[in-house]
Amino acid sequence: MQSIAQGKTKYTAIRWEVALGTQQETLRQLKRKQKRTLSLIYAAIILLGCLSIILMDKAITAQKLEAERSAVQRSLNLTKFRLERLIESYSHMSRSLSVAQLTETGVEFQTLAQLLRDNNPIIINIARSQDFIITDVHPVDPNRDLIGYDYRDNPQQLASVQRALDSQETVIVGPITLLQGGLGLLLRNARPGPDNVVGNVVLDFNRLLAEAGMEAEPREYASSARTEIADLGTQIVFGTETVWSAAPVLAEVELGDVRLELAKAPAGGWMPDTAHRPVLILTTAVLVMIALFGVNYARRLIVERSDARRRLVDAINSINDGFVIFDRQDRLLLCNQKYRDFFNVSSHLIEPGTPFETILRDEVRQGQYPEAEGREEEWITERLELHANPNAQTEIELASGSWLKVSESQMRDGSTVGIRTDITELKKALQAAEEAIGTKTEFINNMNHELRAPLTVILGYISFFRKVELYPQYQTLKNAIGTDAELSRLLDDFTGVIVNQAKKSEASGKHLLGLINSVLDWAKLSSGNVELNLETVHLDGLLTELSEELGPTAEKKGLRLEVRVEPVSIEGDPLRLRQIFVNLLSNSIKFTDKGYVAVSVVQDGTSVLVSVKDSGRGIPDDQLNLIFDRFIQVNANQKGQTGTGLGLTITKDLVQLHGGQITVSSTYGVGSTFQVRFEKDTPSSREAANTVAEKSDVVEIGTQSA
Repeated sequence: MQSIAQGKTKYTAIRWEVALGTQQETLRQLKRKQKRTLSLIYAAIILLGCLSIILMDKAITAQKLEAERSAVQRSLNLTKFRLERLIESYSHMSRSLSVAQLTETGVEFQTLAQLLRDNNPIIINIARSQDFIITDVHPVDPNRDLIGYDYRDNPQQLASVQRALDSQETVIVGPITLLQGGLGLLLRNARPGPDNVVGNVVLDFNRLLAEAGMEAEPREYASSARTEIADLGTQIVFGTETVWSAAPVLAEVELGDVRLELAKAPAGGWMPDTAHRPVLILTTAVLVMIALFGVNYARRLIVERSDARRRLVDAINSINDGFVIFDRQDRLLLCNQKYRDFFNVSSHLIEPGTPFETILRDEVRQGQYPEAEGREEEWITERLELHANPNAQTEIELASGSWLKVSESQMRDGSTVGIRTDITELKKALQAAEEAIGTKTEFINNMNHELRAPLTVILGYISFFRKVELYPQYQTLKNAIGTDAELSRLLDDFTGVIVNQAKKSEASGKHLLGLINSVLDWAKLSSGNVELNLETVHLDGLLTELSEELGPTAEKKGLRLEVRVEPVSIEGDPLRLRQIFVNLLSNSIKFTDKGYVAVSVVQDGTSVLVSVKDSGRGIPDDQLNLIFDRFIQVNANQKGQTGTGLGLTITKDLVQLHGGQITVSSTYGVGSTFQVRFEKDTPSSREAANTVAEKSDVVEIGTQSA
């Protein structure tokens, strides 16, 4: 048998080792899978960063190239504009010259032409023709062979001359190859007349282009121009052919029947600007690093959130209270095991997704709530209303005899979170407390009957001892002594001793009665069994009366009792108000050794403020907040300071019972000031006083200060 048991134990250990090994292997596989996934994500981010660099570099380069082409295009457009303005300017000059040539002689022509050439070096020569024959030319020497030239011998030139005569506008011809070499631009202007006079101005075409800006910034830009003539094709008239193969920007200028095409490109070609690449690479690298960090941080957050959720679920399951959450559709979302244990009769329904009402009806059907018996639907309606509008805690009794406190609250998203607390022990404690209260009430009644009533009788008898001369026996004895002086003296001494002892006994009895009254007052106030008999009370009269009663006590201590009041009345119980101010004045006189005790009444709007100020010992700061607590006495260790420590507690309760407030301020060694504030006769104050707890069986409470 022992070997069989050892075998089973060994088998169980092997099973646990296998299970543990399998679990560890599963965890290792899960970690390897997470690492592979994370590596793939990192690789994808890096690859995406590289692709981003390439694509963004292409986009930025293209944008910069486009910006550069736009700048070159603007420069070329400016050149075109200048060229058109120059041609237009020389056209105006040519027209003005043609007008002047109608009346000028040969000498005058030469003079005017010389002046124009001197001011405009771009002009190569100026010629005048009449009836299609050149009659004048400037300068003469290099162009002498042109004099007498007949345009009718050249059909092309004749056509342009005739067009000038017909249109009366400037006719642009060229660019043409000049006889003296180079290219020129010919401007013809004519004015109608019998001699068909035509003025001709020949411009240096290359200088015209240079002046327009075609040769600007030759180190940075290369420019070229070519003409395009129908049936003749294109011809380079400025610059080189290489410009046209460098993808230049273009502009066109119309020169009569000829279309002049301008081209411009960077001297070294369109070189991409790579200045942005270091910044782009650095920025992308930073973004990739941020992305990698973000992925790692997100992974940590997911892991931490998963762990936090697991810990939260574990914590919810570990608490001793039932915990439950219903979603905004009032369906069960989450609950702990304690909640299931409380309502195990419906455990088959306590699953995520089950509506609260379904669970509640099943529990009522199975008798889970004794309170619902006989009024099931009404009880369910009330419970659903409380659940839909949770604004207070409720208590329910289960069929098992347990009591649960139900606390529910709605969250921002409409979900409802609930706590079910087992208060069965608390209910038992409350029941025991109620029994104790009953016992206390019985004790108070017994104390009133067994202690205060006999003590009152005793005090009555003691008062007779103070007046022994009223006893018939005393008179008989005194008559028997007669005129014997010695016996009379002895009788008087004996009588004095009896009266003195009676006074001491009466003082002690009254003090004991005051203690009993204080305890009874506190017990009755703490249980809420005090009813105020409200009527109009004149505070000025009450305080004046009390000052007269307590004045002798103050005078015995050498104190000034000052009363400054004005006529004022409030709604209150005369007996309780008297008790309040007797306590305050008695305390001030009791704890003041010299100086004064002052009472004042001030009306402040709708309230009345009564102040009792003294020049007594004051209250230490560390005890100032405790003086209204029960059984607390300030300076209790000083000689002659006796009492229950309930006087100010009772005073505060009575003030609050009247709807008032009592405060204290004090400086130790200087004095104290108690202030009582009452509202004047208002419905709220009368209502607050009349809604006190029910009358007690205890007899009327005394007014002695404690």
